[in-house]
Amino acid sequence: MPSNRPFLYTLAALLAANACAFAPSKSAPLTKSSTAIYYDLNDLPTHLLSGELVEGAQAKFYGYFAAGSGAGGIGLAQLPSMFNEAAAARESASVGSPTKGGEALNAGPLVSLYYDNEISLADVSDAISKAPTADFISSNSQSVNFMASKGYIDKNDFIREMNKKGCNALATYSVFDAISSGKGGIVSPVVYDERIEKYRQESGAGEVASSFVTDLNGFLAVKVGAFIGLVVCLLVDFGLVAKAGIEGFLS
Repeated sequence: MPSNRPFLYTLAALLAANACAFAPSKSAPLTKSSTAIYYDLNDLPTHLLSGELVEGAQAKFYGYFAAGSGAGGIGLAQLPSMFNEAAAARESASVGSPTKGGEALNAGPLVSLYYDNEISLADVSDAISKAPTADFISSNSQSVNFMASKGYIDKNDFIREMNKKGCNALATYSVFDAISSGKGGIVSPVVYDERIEKYRQESGAGEVASSFVTDLNGFLAVKVGAFIGLVVCLLVDFGLVAKAGIEGFLS
């Protein structure tokens, strides 16, 4: 019987060759080549990157400047009106307006801060007692604004009627300010009559209604708070514009 050893040797050699053919080979290290797409940020010109950042900062500044100028202009326009309201009340105290003198109204520090004067307690009591009805003021109104023509009480009409009754001007201003609660120079006739009646009912001999003091301080808090808030907003607005300008042009 012929031996199978030559056949087995041949088969083993073929299997070994095939196994070597499928064995993983070591990969060559990756290198830059002329045919590969390869980018490195370090190879980009630095002036292009910095230029884009500068242009972005400058565009940010122009945007802030445009928006800030509009908002700041509106805010600045409100400051004179705030000062004018207080100035008119302060001026009334120096025009020789009649006064009963005596004890000053004790309504807290904001009164002297806003009006820059003490208000006579007797003058306030006199103004509250002599204040005409809303219907009387409206029927004798000389104001030309739309709200006054609809029966609302205009501050100027109120002051004029109170002057006719010989009331102290500063006390007159304070009474209307308390009624308005800082919402402007126009008051609803319903609110006006309700508050005047309430002040009269709560007032006693030698004292003013606590509701009047509360309403007056509410008015003063609105005015002082609005002024402080506006100033803070303006400072923040200008600060953002200045910061953007420094980053866009000075950095």
